[in-house]
Amino acid sequence: MDMDDVVIGVGLGSFHDRFPEPAELFGYVERADELGIDSIWMPDHVISERPELDPAVLMSVIAARTQEIKMGPSVVALPGRHPVAVANTYANLDYFTGGRGRVIMGVGLGADPRFAGAVGIPPAERPGRLREAVEIMRRLWTENDVDYDGEYYRLDGVTVEPKPAQGALDIWIGGNSDVALKRVAQYGDGWFPSSIPAREFAAKLDRLMGYCEEAGREVERDEAGMILRTHVDPDPDRAREIRDRYLDRRDWSGSLASFEESSAFGTPAECVETIRRYVDAGCTKFVLLPVGPVSERIDQLERYSRDVIPAVSSSA
Repeated sequence: MDMDDVVIGVGLGSFHDRFPEPAELFGYVERADELGIDSIWMPDHVISERPELDPAVLMSVIAARTQEIKMGPSVVALPGRHPVAVANTYANLDYFTGGRGRVIMGVGLGADPRFAGAVGIPPAERPGRLREAVEIMRRLWTENDVDYDGEYYRLDGVTVEPKPAQGALDIWIGGNSDVALKRVAQYGDGWFPSSIPAREFAAKLDRLMGYCEEAGREVERDEAGMILRTHVDPDPDRAREIRDRYLDRRDWSGSLASFEESSAFGTPAECVETIRRYVDAGCTKFVLLPVGPVSERIDQLERYSRDVIPAVSSSA
């Protein structure tokens, strides 16, 4: 595989030790941009046991404080929001980042169905609303005076301005299930899985290609981005200590072996080897999600940039 085919971005991370101060978040995103990291991604967990940040608000901050880094939500709980508002917000973000393709959409049902209920939407309606919302956003990003008569949404001559400069934003669909793969095949531009081993990624990617053929649509095989939870440390014991603390706080119900297969905790060389397994399985896009102490997040960026990304690229 050509070295240019492997692209590595970073996640904002999850906050278990403490919630970061704004200045710490600003420093993190600015350093990621300075280091030339491809992209930065932030979760959308409106209902959560821990504090969470709205991805669109944070992306506005990133747009104001960076020059090149791409950005996106991983992923927006789209059925709990009106697609006209979401289309307008992310078109605005495209405008404020110069219309240079720096904004990518990631959408899904939402990790917690209670969010839909909290905003008055029956959770059972989420799949239908997701599909209609994607259709509506693509049209609003490319057309004026949009009419739409769906089961859940109706529009009468709606226009969103400014529109994304390069046309409809790419929409990646999150989820690891078979149903999620079918959604990607039917109306997605890419697949955004997380926490699956490399061998399972390979099998599901093949299955996705089959579903695309059945649907009569083409989704490029390399339009799949794997989220890997990680902590890189020269001391492997400390990396695994952080892993174990993360699992304790998450009340992880699976086996340690299954988590190890779908995450990257350890020395730089160990993390590179994990990523290489996914590359061999056909994955070319990665989001490294740091889960260690907030105070060490910028140091993690430095290690990714210095010890992980070049090693993966040189071996691809």
